[in-house]
Amino acid sequence: MIEHQKQWQFLRKTAELGKTPHALLFYGQSSIGKKTLAVEFVKLLNCQNEDFAKRPCNTCRACRDMTKNTHPDLFIISPQENKEIKISQIRDLQINLSLKSYSAPFKAAIIDKAHLLNQEASAAFLKMLEEPKGKTVFILLSEYPEMLLPTILSRVERLRFLAPALRQKSDEEKKLVDEILKIGKQDLLVRFQYAKKLTEAPGDLKEVLDTWLAYFREKLLADIGDVKLRKILKTIQSITFLISTTNVNPRLALEMLMLEL
Repeated sequence: MIEHQKQWQFLRKTAELGKTPHALLFYGQSSIGKKTLAVEFVKLLNCQNEDFAKRPCNTCRACRDMTKNTHPDLFIISPQENKEIKISQIRDLQINLSLKSYSAPFKAAIIDKAHLLNQEASAAFLKMLEEPKGKTVFILLSEYPEMLLPTILSRVERLRFLAPALRQKSDEEKKLVDEILKIGKQDLLVRFQYAKKLTEAPGDLKEVLDTWLAYFREKLLADIGDVKLRKILKTIQSITFLISTTNVNPRLALEMLMLEL
């Protein structure tokens, strides 16, 4: 059973009508199935089953190879050491895409964590989008689409992915949400002490930030015009990115958030 049925049905329809977008952006929080759906869509486009209704069949050679990421016409680009996507990776992709398709109707490139394209890589990738060659589909995956170049964003079809709304929060998640709501009512000294406590306590700070991010996103969906919620969300996104990709002091980063509460 494929999750995110609304997005899947849209993608199926575009393929069935022969109107597959040249470039797509799947955006939403991490670990909710964006990459899985991207691979399924590439399989759909290249499945060897002649009955479109049965695609992807998951039994033909193309489907099996793409599931295992061994198909010569599917390229998945990820950040090196989880820090950035470098221009050398985009240049290699450019060479591979310039070659004749090995066996599939579509060549496909999935750019995981596309917001981590560095400046040179972004410029090179933009040129690829501006000068597409043959039947090539680009699928960008990102938790932070606002970090992509505006010129890249203007050239992609955007699909938003939301976490399943019916998932019950764990006791730990409820505790973290209760804490941040209570802390938001305290003075700045208490907030900074809380930031210090979080960075000194054992545990995964990213999981804490992800819990807060999910909560405040739900709140913003209920009140889309709340400027303060937007600022809090943007700050949490920035902190999560900085902690994951740089040597920023976590306590100082958290204090940025405490100022917004």
